[in-house]
Amino acid sequence: MRQNLIVLASVLGLASATARAEPVAPATGLDEKPRRGTFVETTLGVFTAMGGSRPFSNAQPYLGIQAGNQVGNRGSFFIALGMGAISASCYQLSSNRVDCQAADSFGATFAEIGGAYGAAVTSRLLLSIKLVGGLTNLSPGPVRDGNNVPDNLFGFHLGGGGALDYDTHLDHFAVGLDALIRYSLVRTTVSGGAGQPSTTQTLGLPTLAVMPRIRYVF
Repeated sequence: MRQNLIVLASVLGLASATARAEPVAPATGLDEKPRRGTFVETTLGVFTAMGGSRPFSNAQPYLGIQAGNQVGNRGSFFIALGMGAISASCYQLSSNRVDCQAADSFGATFAEIGGAYGAAVTSRLLLSIKLVGGLTNLSPGPVRDGNNVPDNLFGFHLGGGGALDYDTHLDHFAVGLDALIRYSLVRTTVSGGAGQPSTTQTLGLPTLAVMPRIRYVF
């Protein structure tokens, strides 16, 4: 009888130790860590430009796509293509300050590389600073190149802004919101008068894009 009691106590002790060693999952399930790694994302937002005949051009749609890789829990780098439009703002007025000598509505395309780094607000919410740089294409030209309004003008741009990212509980997917200011520099030729040499001028074009984003992480 005594031996049976000793065996029973040993079994109960072993079962109790096993129960303590195995944590019990909460009733709502375990919250897995957000997925990090290579990603692609699309943006659909609002675009405007400054510095022309109006403080802000008419708001237009902005469409973008980018691919990149996340570094650690706070950083990322990427390549991107973005397209917007400037509407009803002139960047080269005639001498009477009424007529526009070039296009006052034109497309803007940005091919760029960039990076972002931020601070975690919560385990799934990240507030970041974003920097970009790359090539700008304006079509048709908002300023003359020589005596003509060119079909395309190319230049370079730098930009920066803020980003808010949220890793959803749906695996692979995250959403975000960016506010990004770019400053593009485009050089054109200015024809001289009779017997005068041609000169060059540089157009500075600041733009603003506010972009909700959807991200897929592989």
